This record gives sequence, C-alpha cells and structure tokens, in this order.
Amino acid sequence: MNDFFVNIILTMPLVGAYTMFALGIVFIYRGSKVLNLAHGAMAMFPAYVAYSAAQRTSVFVALAVALVAGALLGLGVERIVVRRLRPSGPTAQTVGTVAVLGLLIAIAARLWGTTPLLAPQIFPKQIYQVGNATLQLGSVGLFAVALAAAAAFIALFKYTDLGLALRASANNPRAAGLVGIDPEKTTAVAWAFAGVLAALGGVLLAATTNLHPYTLSLEVLPAFVAALLGGLDDVKGAVIGSIFVGMVIGIVPTLPVIGSTVGIQQAVLGLVAVVVMGLRGQRFSASDVRSGL
Repeated sequence: MNDFFVNIILTMPLVGAYTMFALGIVFIYRGSKVLNLAHGAMAMFPAYVAYSAAQRTSVFVALAVALVAGALLGLGVERIVVRRLRPSGPTAQTVGTVAVLGLLIAIAARLWGTTPLLAPQIFPKQIYQVGNATLQLGSVGLFAVALAAAAAFIALFKYTDLGLALRASANNPRAAGLVGIDPEKTTAVAWAFAGVLAALGGVLLAATTNLHPYTLSLEVLPAFVAALLGGLDDVKGAVIGSIFVGMVIGIVPTLPVIGSTVGIQQAVLGLVAVVVMGLRGQRFSASDVRSGL
C-alpha cells in the first residue's frame, strides 16, 4: 500500500483524540466564552486516575472512575478558578487556566513520576496490518468513539433545551436569566461535560500510546488548531478541523523535504492556522472569535 494512504490511516487515533479534545474546547467556549488552555492536563490527569484504579478493579470500572474524575475536575476548575476570575473578563479567565495546566502537571509528576507508564487497555489487543505498519484495535475504537461523541454533541447543541440554554447563557447571561435560565448552572454543566470528554480522550489516547504527564498534556495542542480552524463556536467545524489536522500530520511526512523533518508538521499546522485567520480577517482572541453551528 502507498505510504501516503498508510500514514493517513495511521492518523486515525490522533484524529479521534483531536476530535474529542476540540469538542471539549468548543463546548467550554460555547458555554462560558473561555478558551481553556488547561484542557490537555484535564485529559492527562484522569488518564492517570484510570491507571491507578485499574490496579485494583476492572478496566471498565477504572474508565468510569476516570470519567467521574474528569467531570469533577471540570467543575472544580470552573468553580475555583474561572468563576472567581469572571469579573476580570475572558482573558483573565484564560490566563487562570494556564495556572491550572501547570498545577495539574506538577501534581501528576509528583504522584506518578515522569517515567512513561503503560495505560490500561480499553479495547482488546488486536493488531491489523496496514502496508508495512500496524494499526491497533484501540486506535480504531478511539476513532469510532470520537465520531459517536461528535454526533451526540452536535445533536445536543442543535436539538435540546440544554444546548439552547448553554448558547443563551454564554451569549447574554442577563437575558438568559430573565427567561429562567441559570447561567451559573449552565456554565458548570459545560465544564463538567468538557471534563468528561477530556477524560475519555485522554484515557483512550494513553491506551494507544503511553502515560506521561508532559507528553499527554501537550497532545491537545493540535486540537486547539483544529478548534481554531473550525471556529471556536462551531461544533461541526471542530470535527472538520480535527480531520484536517490529522490529515496534515499524516501527509506531511510523505512530502519531499530538504533537511530535517523535525518540527515540520507543527510548522505546517501553524502556517495553516495563520492563513485561515488572515482570510477570515480576524485576530485570535479568547473572546472575539465567532462562528455558527
């Protein structure tokens, strides 16, 4: 099989992870107009919780524990950091999430160390041959779960009262309150849902790679590019952006490049992001990027 198509197929787990991470980023932005830069750590920490729980119980119970931990982590960040910084505006809230990122990485490194660990396997250890490479069943499962999550969240925003309440409270909290919507509750729900998505993506991605406090946290960075490309307010755009980012990561290594290829994927993604924002005529900000569903 051609190396080009092999690399595209092998990016399936990354596309799946980026989709779930980007959806979480968009979910929080739509619910509170805050760009959550701690999202990577919110994916990494529950993955370690699942690792510890799997030492004492079944892998599926460990996954459930990790999802609960992700929801509680999202609620905690919103309640302790974001809500307290709300009077200072979205920029201050975003900066606050950077502090959460560093804190969670430091705690994880202290508790579990910085030696890469083997994460619990959610899917059976089945391997498929793809050209000269191999693809794990866990990678296919990660991609399938991401598609299901994307469909569920698109339906939630488009067809449910909760989705309408989330959009209303984020766009105009005072008006939402006048029609009986509690902006504080909807914002908390958005962060809890995003925490669950981050936890699910972190556990599944760690199962196809490994557990490391720094590496796993930084795996979310391309998801920010995906959310930026699709629009921070656009759920479907986040999915399309994630697919595009995954394809770039898969295609770039097959292109003829002069010299070292180290960092070339990141450079291409950065260039694409700059071009897209330039074509939109917008600057990148935590509070003024707009797009529709």
